[in-house]
Amino acid sequence: MEKEAIETLVFAQKSKTELIDETIISLQSLLYESFSNKGQQNLKNEFPTNTHPDDLRIKLDNVVIYIESLNSPGLSIEVILDIFLRQNNFELGTYSHIFNEDGNLIDELLVIN
Repeated sequence: MEKEAIETLVFAQKSKTELIDETIISLQSLLYESFSNKGQQNLKNEFPTNTHPDDLRIKLDNVVIYIESLNSPGLSIEVILDIFLRQNNFELGTYSHIFNEDGNLIDELLVIN
């Protein structure tokens, strides 16, 4: 099967762009909430001292389609974002959303290096 045909089948419910946008918005919300005064201070402490949300850059790493995996017997889609410090382009970690075949969120992962 051609790539376009596979993508048409996999992204029938939600487009790849919609899943990427949903993941980016979720990460941006998490970061701004974490760095706010009422946010999760324990997550803020995972970042270098004096880091602000504007110091961070988000880059799409990959969109992966899993036909089956140990954790999911059916089709799933993972959107993976890299988080960088803007100043020195140092990768701080990754954030990903995992969606089922209907485009519904089934898991969220944040890994800080």
